[in-house]
Amino acid sequence: MLDSSLRRLARLTAVVALAACSLPARAQAPADTTFQRLLRKYQFPLTQAGTQFSGPGWEKLRQDIEKSQVVLVGEDHGMAQIPGFTQAVAQVLKPVVFVAEIDKYQARDLTQLAAQPGLPVAVERQYPMGLSFYSWAEEFELARALRGQNTALVGLEQVGFFAPGRFYALLAEKTKNKQSAAYLRQRGAAYQAHNQAVMSTDPGQLMVYRHTPATLDSLTALARQESPEVQRMVQEYITSVHINQTAIQPRTGLQSHQDRVNLMRRNLLAELPAYQKPGQPLPKMLFKFGAGHMGRGASFTAGVYDVGNLALNLAEMQDQKSLHIFIIGKQGTQNSGFNLQDFSKNVATYSNADTEMIRPFVAATPAGTTWQVFDVRPLRRALLRDQLKISSSALVTTIMNFDYVVIIPETTASRNF
Repeated sequence: MLDSSLRRLARLTAVVALAACSLPARAQAPADTTFQRLLRKYQFPLTQAGTQFSGPGWEKLRQDIEKSQVVLVGEDHGMAQIPGFTQAVAQVLKPVVFVAEIDKYQARDLTQLAAQPGLPVAVERQYPMGLSFYSWAEEFELARALRGQNTALVGLEQVGFFAPGRFYALLAEKTKNKQSAAYLRQRGAAYQAHNQAVMSTDPGQLMVYRHTPATLDSLTALARQESPEVQRMVQEYITSVHINQTAIQPRTGLQSHQDRVNLMRRNLLAELPAYQKPGQPLPKMLFKFGAGHMGRGASFTAGVYDVGNLALNLAEMQDQKSLHIFIIGKQGTQNSGFNLQDFSKNVATYSNADTEMIRPFVAATPAGTTWQVFDVRPLRRALLRDQLKISSSALVTTIMNFDYVVIIPETTASRNF
């Protein structure tokens, strides 16, 4: 069920610092005949073979991708088919920049590793989940394919915390004081060992939740005698700790989500000048995040305006187009765990048959291997003209936020490596 799978996603992201969004409760699909008529009229089949796609659904998508300056893929994480779909989108779009739901340090590591042959198994063993979602084989291969297109990989997220050893090692490399560098390496190794001990059993005990104010004050004090770069890195780390610690508190969880979104939007604006000269159009950009981040307007999470809305505004202010695609499975398996000894325990089954936000699209997707592509824009126009009555606020949010909904009849879980 998407409720459970995206709550796993929220645990994977917001509570365990990889959150996409929390989802509303379930409700019945609309019975409005206008809705059903438009749904059927603008439903198109898509045939998938690896990273190759064909059929009327792909032709519709391809035409709109070619007309767009920015394409945003909103997903439910951990499904092996979605990176291949994103790779096919990239082959059409030819993006200058790929914007990912990872931090900038992970993006730099990913860029270097994707240029090397094979999967970075040794790095993953040293820093499990250190590349976040790109610690899964299909996601890493997507990064490699994008690297092969000379697409720059950009991360917007708060500092990743599954591999604190890696971040502290980076800090140590930048630190001039030998004693401070040794301390950072020692602390990083200890934090890494602790995380690996609790990842599969109790992610709520990860170090990001256990840092005390005194620990963070000590880190700040250490950085005062160092370069502005080290000071900035330390502040980024502390900001990430605060976001994650407040995310698990009932009274501050929503504010934490807003803080996280605001951080990602600032990071996007900070990264753009490297790829866009003053007065020039936006570069071709491809985003892939959890679906809650990629919508055109107010998201599923208490009306927060997310990265997708900023991308829309950046494109429209230059008379360019953004295309927002929601892709997800009808049923199957997905990766939603952190067991380092037995990867099979990271595979979870799900069904989205009763999920409010996509229920009519799932219901219209027959069993088999043929994907279904729904052009949502006619539904949105009818809704805005008051020609549709939809009681489900979650479904309304989907229709208002996305141009296409793509349903995969059955998915398989992303593979650890």
